[in-house]
Amino acid sequence: MARTIKEIKKGMTDQFMADPVMREKYGLSETDTFDSAFSLVSVESILFDIVAAAAYVLESIFDIFRKEVDGKVATAVVGTIPWYHRICLEYQHGDALVLNEATCMYEYPKVDESKRIIRYAACRDFGGGIYILVAGADAEGHPAALSNDVLTAFTEYVGRRKPAGIIADIYTSDPDDITISMTVQYDPMLMNADGSLIADPAVHPVKEAVNAYLAGIAYGGTFNKTRLTDAVQAAEGVVDLQLGQVMAKRADADTYTEISGNNYQSKGGSFRSADLGNTISYVLEI
Repeated sequence: MARTIKEIKKGMTDQFMADPVMREKYGLSETDTFDSAFSLVSVESILFDIVAAAAYVLESIFDIFRKEVDGKVATAVVGTIPWYHRICLEYQHGDALVLNEATCMYEYPKVDESKRIIRYAACRDFGGGIYILVAGADAEGHPAALSNDVLTAFTEYVGRRKPAGIIADIYTSDPDDITISMTVQYDPMLMNADGSLIADPAVHPVKEAVNAYLAGIAYGGTFNKTRLTDAVQAAEGVVDLQLGQVMAKRADADTYTEISGNNYQSKGGSFRSADLGNTISYVLEI
């Protein structure tokens, strides 16, 4: 925002009065101010007025230019992956979009956080279109599939906000279930044979490490066996481990499929462990 002429002049005169060479040339004392040393009609004051007025005009022009640029940016539909991710989280269930005549874009006239039910979103470009995976949240904050009614409304919402001509494939799903078989060598000074801590039998470090790793995978991210192993290895009381068979089941599937490689990408966007109490064995030596 442009400064006033008075503000600009004061900035210049303060610098003028702080210059020791100027103070010496004019014979000014340390207590003198510009207003006390120079009258409003002095040559020095008039020169500062002229320069300040010119600077004000220039700053005002910059303000107008900035406003025009901001206006053009506001009316431009970006359509990048981060942009799609942002508009997914902005969805307000039950509210109607309104066309902004100034920007020619659909938007909500009022932000209502209580109606923003999309808690997780993953967007990918597949060439000529966008793949969008979204989910709400259950009572514990974990990803949960949207109902058909909500998905229908959300699909219409995206259709109105996205750039024309772009295909948007929109899906929702519960997390993929994953079973992890492993043999854990434990420290008998810290851990019981059932995997609980001696100091606090209610704590099972290996199970907690597995669940923490799965919960820490970004929505739409990839499960990695090496990172899982590192997470468990760092758990209290673990000496060593041997990872066995890892299997996954998508929400729409009836059977588990073995993860043969090191990585696995969930169709549902997230992961949850299954039957850890029966798939982890604890031994004193591997």
